[in-house]
Amino acid sequence: MNGTDARGRGLPKALIAAAGALALALACGLLYGAAWLLIGADGQCDEPKGVERLARISAVAVPPPPAGANPVPGASGAECMDDSGPEVWLSAATYYTYDGGPRAVIDHYWEAAAAAGWKAAGPRPKVTPGFLLKDMCFRKEVDGKPTLLVVAYSARNEYSVSVNAVLDGSRPDC
Repeated sequence: MNGTDARGRGLPKALIAAAGALALALACGLLYGAAWLLIGADGQCDEPKGVERLARISAVAVPPPPAGANPVPGASGAECMDDSGPEVWLSAATYYTYDGGPRAVIDHYWEAAAAAGWKAAGPRPKVTPGFLLKDMCFRKEVDGKPTLLVVAYSARNEYSVSVNAVLDGSRPDC
């Protein structure tokens, strides 16, 4: 066998592999397109249903931050995440700084969330000096769909309070 024969045989294998990959890509694209047409685009962020539900989540009244808290400029907002798996997450968050410490934040939201109809989704979080060790999570039905209120510590006395839901109305986890 000479060098020309080896190259001659290698080329068809490469072409066959490339053609197979192209056929697989086209088949996947056609399957995705067919599923889109059959199932519909329901459950995507940019659809009217997603935009409408996000607006409702953004309007949910949340307990106010503790007295003395300061909003973080430009950090608050709402978003829809449809690229994080099968569930489309909706979230509206407010960020603020607070020098009163995590124990005061826990005490404040534990009482304020309950007064606003939110139910704790777990035990009262513990703190270590200066740090909230676990996010606080509360549940409530909003427009007949399960919704979460999550209070989290990020850093440098900064906290976030977010309202979260899944677009399809399934029960989201804390």
